[in-house]
Amino acid sequence: MYHPVKSTTKLKNKWNESKQHWSLLAIGIYIGALIILWIDYFRGSLSLLGTLLYTFITPSVLILVYYIRKSIHQRNIYKFIFIIGGGLALGFPIWGLISFILIGATWSPFYDPQGILRIILFILPIVPSYIVAGYICYKWGKKRDFRPYV
Repeated sequence: MYHPVKSTTKLKNKWNESKQHWSLLAIGIYIGALIILWIDYFRGSLSLLGTLLYTFITPSVLILVYYIRKSIHQRNIYKFIFIIGGGLALGFPIWGLISFILIGATWSPFYDPQGILRIILFILPIVPSYIVAGYICYKWGKKRDFRPYV
C-alpha cells in the first residue's frame, strides 16, 4: 500500500543528507559534465576554448563556494555578495531605464544631441545607477540581516 507520508519523509531525509554532502554532489556533477564536454569536443561539437574554460574555471568556483560556506567571515561575505551582486543585477536595468528616459525615447529631453554629447549622456548615468542599486541592496540585505535564501 502506498503511504504518501512515508515517501515524503524519505525524500526529506534524502534531501537533508544531500545538503550535508553538497560538495561531493557538486564534484560528481562537475566530473560528469566534464566527461560529456570533452566527448563533445572530440566529436567536433564544442570549441576548445569553451571546454578549457569549463575545465579550469569551474573547480576554482567550487573551491570559492566551499570557502564561502565554511568561512568564519561568512556574514561579511554575504554582505559583499548582497551589495555587489545585487547592485550589478539591479544597476543595469536602472541604467537602461534612465538612458531610455533621457536620450532613447523620441519625447526625451536629450533626444536631439549627436556625437560625443550623446555618448556622454548615455554613459554618464552608469555610475549613479549602480551606486543607487548597491544602496537599495544594502538596505534590503540589512532588513533581512544579510541571510542567504537557502
